[in-house]
Amino acid sequence: MDRDGAEELTLSDPALEQHVRVLAASVNVRLMRVLLEARRADPVGGWRFLSQIAEALDEKPGTVGLAVQKLLPLLEEKREKGKRYFRSRFVDLRLVLQRA
Repeated sequence: MDRDGAEELTLSDPALEQHVRVLAASVNVRLMRVLLEARRADPVGGWRFLSQIAEALDEKPGTVGLAVQKLLPLLEEKREKGKRYFRSRFVDLRLVLQRA
């Protein structure tokens, strides 16, 4: 850490990979929250296309598209008129961490 409190990490530093994973997880969690809320509000529908998801997250559609690809096992997808729509497979999703 330098005098300003900044920390510089090299590409070979394992801490860099950890920070990048945490930041990516943050986008994924926010994205799932948006889709879960949409599904709860409309259990039969709840479909959103990338630009709607991106707008809700204040992100660019290209950024959201990559996150959606990672989350596909938790999502349903449909295509209409050249647009890809996504929704959560679930109405609720919880992560439980239990100490050993």
